[in-house]
Amino acid sequence: MTPDDDLDLYTLIKTLTELPGPVGNERAVQDWLAENWTAIGLTVERSRVGNLLARVGGSGQRLLIAGHADEICLMVKSVTDDGFLHVWPYYNDSLGQPPRWFVPVNQPALVLGGAIPVEGSIATASGHVLGGRSSKKTHFDWNDWFIDIGVRSRAEVESLGIGPGCAAIWNPPTRRVGRNVVGKAMDDRVALAIATVVAQQLFNRNDLSYETWIASTVQEENGLIGAASLASQERFDLAIALEVGLTGDIPGPDEIDFPCYLGGGPTVVFQDASCHYSRRLSKQLLATAARHQIPVQRAIFQHYGSDGAALMRHGIETALLTYPTRYTHSPIETVDLDDIDATIRLLERFVTDRPVE
Repeated sequence: MTPDDDLDLYTLIKTLTELPGPVGNERAVQDWLAENWTAIGLTVERSRVGNLLARVGGSGQRLLIAGHADEICLMVKSVTDDGFLHVWPYYNDSLGQPPRWFVPVNQPALVLGGAIPVEGSIATASGHVLGGRSSKKTHFDWNDWFIDIGVRSRAEVESLGIGPGCAAIWNPPTRRVGRNVVGKAMDDRVALAIATVVAQQLFNRNDLSYETWIASTVQEENGLIGAASLASQERFDLAIALEVGLTGDIPGPDEIDFPCYLGGGPTVVFQDASCHYSRRLSKQLLATAARHQIPVQRAIFQHYGSDGAALMRHGIETALLTYPTRYTHSPIETVDLDDIDATIRLLERFVTDRPVE
């Protein structure tokens, strides 16, 4: 990877991850992709639910390479008389309280609802004003959190087009920290960056072993909605779902359960909480990596799922290929550009190599 390639890939990831694309409101991401995929030369289709699909080229078995556009978010559930926004999760909450790992408080926020996104802060009352009451709580409740958008009344909030049903995301900038790239929405915008680069490399080539397509799906984070819709409308023989991969290379996780790490290359995942992925296709990815000396890892993941499960349920033989990511579902999701480059190289080689059974 040359310094120029490194810069271009970082710029692409930064652009995609900083776009707002909460669950169910992915239009800004899909619009950007549609414009840039069209600029490559692809013909882009957009479904009624918001998925993007584009044919890259080739003939033979139809292969789909897919990532998802949506990012986790909060939903506005009510507005106080003095203009604060109370929030609720983007998913079906069975606990009635935030899980321990979900800590959006004290982050910059962006609220989508009106014509212009509104900046704010995800906040909670501080210990200085709670006094001794703060030491009696053992966990946060959803009502402990709110968004402050700098107004003083419900009417001001409503004038901005904000109300119940609007989505809010944390909104830090994507930045380089040492060898890493850190920011929001690495899940799953890095996958879309990978798919974009792969499409650019493969378009108009005559050595593709498959009729190759790329897709950007919607609403993965709350039930694989877009992938299920895509698989019910389009027929593919094979698919590679691209996702964040779990790592155990930080204090806390047990490496027995999470043996993968940043800098070790992409991870071929054989099983997660939703399904067992195609062993044949997974082994082909591993064999391709070995032939071309591309670093690769292998794993099974717990407490994890992907669009690949929806594709498998609709009869599409699917492998799950992930890029190692620290601190998933947080404002500081962290990836290594070398892993992203290796994932791109593996996909390019996989599509152009003759399949070996």
